[in-house]
Amino acid sequence: MRDMIRSLVQSYRTLRPFAPVAPYPRQGAVLLLLVATVLVVQLHPLVPPWWVRLIAISLCLWRVGIERLGWPMPSRFLRWALTGAVFVTVLSQFHGLHGRDAGTVFLMLLIGLKGLEMRHYRDVVVVVFLVWWVTLTGFLFSQSPMTAACGLLSGGLALTALMRMNQFSSTPRGRVTRDAVGMLSLALPIMLGLYLLFPRIQGGLWGVPDDPLIGRMGLTEEVSPGSILHLLENDEVAFRAQFDGPTPPVEERYWRALVLESTDGRTWRRGLLKDQLTSLAVMQESKPIRYTTTFEPSNKRWLPVLDWPVTVPPGTRSGYGHVLASTTNLLNSLRLELTSDRILSTARLGEVERRANLQLAIPPTPRVKALVAQWRSLASDPVEVVRRAVGHFRSESFYYSLSPASLGNRPVDEFMFDTREGYCEHYASAFTTLMRIAGIPSRMVVGYMGGEVNDVLGYVVVRQSDAHAWSEVWLPASGWTRVDPTAAIAPERIRYGIDLLRSIDALGWSIGGVPQDAMLGLLQRDLWDHGLRWVEHRFDAANYGWNKWVMDFGPEQQFVFFRTVGLDQFGRPLLLLLLVVVVGLLLWVGQGLLSMGQLTSDPLQRAYHYFLRRMGRLGLTKHSFEGPLDFAERAIQERPDCERSIRAVTQRYVAVRYGLSQSVSVVRDIRRLTRSL
Repeated sequence: MRDMIRSLVQSYRTLRPFAPVAPYPRQGAVLLLLVATVLVVQLHPLVPPWWVRLIAISLCLWRVGIERLGWPMPSRFLRWALTGAVFVTVLSQFHGLHGRDAGTVFLMLLIGLKGLEMRHYRDVVVVVFLVWWVTLTGFLFSQSPMTAACGLLSGGLALTALMRMNQFSSTPRGRVTRDAVGMLSLALPIMLGLYLLFPRIQGGLWGVPDDPLIGRMGLTEEVSPGSILHLLENDEVAFRAQFDGPTPPVEERYWRALVLESTDGRTWRRGLLKDQLTSLAVMQESKPIRYTTTFEPSNKRWLPVLDWPVTVPPGTRSGYGHVLASTTNLLNSLRLELTSDRILSTARLGEVERRANLQLAIPPTPRVKALVAQWRSLASDPVEVVRRAVGHFRSESFYYSLSPASLGNRPVDEFMFDTREGYCEHYASAFTTLMRIAGIPSRMVVGYMGGEVNDVLGYVVVRQSDAHAWSEVWLPASGWTRVDPTAAIAPERIRYGIDLLRSIDALGWSIGGVPQDAMLGLLQRDLWDHGLRWVEHRFDAANYGWNKWVMDFGPEQQFVFFRTVGLDQFGRPLLLLLLVVVVGLLLWVGQGLLSMGQLTSDPLQRAYHYFLRRMGRLGLTKHSFEGPLDFAERAIQERPDCERSIRAVTQRYVAVRYGLSQSVSVVRDIRRLTRSL
């Protein structure tokens, strides 16, 4: 084997000087390739450092100056210096060339560097393949419809440039573009067949971890004053929910993610009960809510659900406080069919759970203790204590603030009597602590509140900015009962969502004290926002449909498809054989259509076939194994009287088809000479 390889290499070196050198492509093809290069870098879903795209564009513009303005080619020393600078910069930024981000950035810069040194046909072809390769790397970061559209655009332009490089100058430009579109169209059936029939594999694309999720913001397992407030400006989608029936009103859309029962007086976290399961008692007036939720990748495990989840889908588990969690981190989107029921009663409270939800890390201050004692002296049962506590927040001068003052070592005391302003976690933390001081078991729940209804498909979009915290208290008659003190202070937060609160805060108004007529005016005043929201809803609906019908087509969905079309009775070997047959048929049909298109769209080919048909009338038919010159020699031998016309037609055809002649008048000459036969 080694001797054979050595012989082949030696033969290549011997024959290489005699091999024809393809001419440098025409300027139009090179400029089109440079456009594809700029697009593939600028539209890439990776968000690299600003200097990456700047360097890539600068190198491409440098090449445009060489092509259009006649700038001199950079010297070899300058090219090597630029390559070394790029190499060192990437190493210093990413601490190596390994990994998805570093490798993609290096390829982006390599396209510009390679484009700068294009001198021969093969150099241009290398840039074409680099454009395609960088296009493929985009799907390592995102599989959204926008990524697919951008990849189709940049890859299609590179394909068109490659086809222009291999066409004659007499070929119309429009025909090259049509051929490129035709090739992409013929690839669609093959792609569809592979997509439907090829065995589906669970997990991310090629098993590459989703690195950007590491720094993605979202809910955390610990909540302290300000920890949810920092999500206020984060409009990333957390999940989408499609209800089987009517969408519940916004006041009922509390999405529970974590139950926090342990505290040190300032920070709330999950305690020893986090793995304990609690049961639910189904009541006669049960009204289950069925919905399908698509969770976005978050690198977390918890799955926000409505009160109270009564199903535990495969791949998930239930935890303390009736929360749902995935068995693995969410590195990819997850689609689950869920059922919740608000009209349920939690089971009795055990002694261990009671002690955990009455725990106080630090003793209350005298002011806090006196306030709670006042509520208890005026109340006859725990329900009345809860009502008086909520009424206290509503009647006293408490404010819902998006920029609250910081709290010290006694956060509850300072919040209740000094600052009296805060975000949802401030109110939930204070209320939960006050209830524990009153002897009522209570805990904090964090998750999301509300969500925006998409007016195109009717599903609910919940964003990270919708993160919310509330309290749950144990009442003997109803079990764990939700109490949201934020609703008493700022009902606008519950009714209209976080966007309106940001608008109110930007105007300098007091949240919770805006008159109703001013509120309606604020909702209707900005037509631009309504128009922008209209566009956002349709764009999000397209993403939702893409995720539902394309990205979520896994092994289970493929089995359902096979069962629908009657293929579930066949084994996997037969399905693979069917896949090979289908792809082969599609390739055969595509090749036939492509050949037919070439025959009908190439003027030179049509003129030569006109000549062959005329020769057929004279009794001379070209065999499939004959080339133009062989057929011409045989035809001259049988019809020497037509030698002049046959030889002239063949010479002109061969000169254009296989030579360097670029005369457009050859087609007219061939037809004129053919008519003289």
